[in-house]
Amino acid sequence: MLIDQHGRQLRYLRLAVTDRCNLRCRYCMPEEGIAFAPREALLNYGEILYLCDVLAELGINKVRLTGGEPLVRRDLPLLVRGLAELFPRLAMTTNGVLLPRHLDELTAAGLTHYNLSLDTLRPDRFFAITRRDEFAATRYALDELLRRQYPVKINVVVMRGKNDDELADFVELTRASAVEVRFIEAMPFNDDDGNHDVFIAYADMLERLRSTYPNLEQTPHQEGSAVTFRVPGYRGRVGIIPAYSRSLCGSCDRLRLTPRGTMLNCLYSTQGLELLPLLRQGIGRDELTDLIRTYVHGKYATGHETERHEQRGSIFASMTSIGG
Repeated sequence: MLIDQHGRQLRYLRLAVTDRCNLRCRYCMPEEGIAFAPREALLNYGEILYLCDVLAELGINKVRLTGGEPLVRRDLPLLVRGLAELFPRLAMTTNGVLLPRHLDELTAAGLTHYNLSLDTLRPDRFFAITRRDEFAATRYALDELLRRQYPVKINVVVMRGKNDDELADFVELTRASAVEVRFIEAMPFNDDDGNHDVFIAYADMLERLRSTYPNLEQTPHQEGSAVTFRVPGYRGRVGIIPAYSRSLCGSCDRLRLTPRGTMLNCLYSTQGLELLPLLRQGIGRDELTDLIRTYVHGKYATGHETERHEQRGSIFASMTSIGG
């Protein structure tokens, strides 16, 4: 098992397969993009599957594919098929632009859950936020997931003055569909363009939701990084993720792996375990297992503590290079 110094067992891997993306969301990446990793600097599929086999043996039982945009990585269903042999639950976070053309193949390969990133239900705002004219493609992906009744969550980064007047519009998506809409605090990534001017805290979001839905009920069973609620009579749920205020860190069971093969204990980590060179030098499985156990044991109690110990100044990497 993977147990940290606070007695938490890590069971959940967020696996970033690429740092590239076909959108340029303002809270995630500069308009011009970043210095993307060349192919040889990325973990190949064989290396990913070898690491995941080790992690499965250590108790990881849930994997989420992230990026960048996972679907820009060539032949992704091949990786999904290999991962599905290791893990009972395999999810992916995607912007949906490329999803419909791959959906059948991904499902057949073993992908079970989908998170769709969609920050607005208005095409003009979608372009303003993502700098790309792909609203129709993303909305079609959502409609197709709902039509096929796949387990789906919608991720909405809430930004003051950008989309914060759409909270009720998103909640209404849960009226007739068993979908979970998750409102996420903006985080200070993207090389500290900061998102500070658009930040809206968890408490503010909840107050706004209750002003529109005074009968909003908190659900009895919480899981993961979201506090979830339900409007009585609605089929779906609403979640709020305190990504920046980090009030749920105490129950964190997550481990992250970047496209370049760096293992991270926390979204706010800057001092990770560099695995790619070790793999290419032929590290033995037992030594690799011991290294991972030792690294995970040092996981800090909270994101605030991680930031205090590991950050230098106030500069954060672009989200696309970390994996979200």
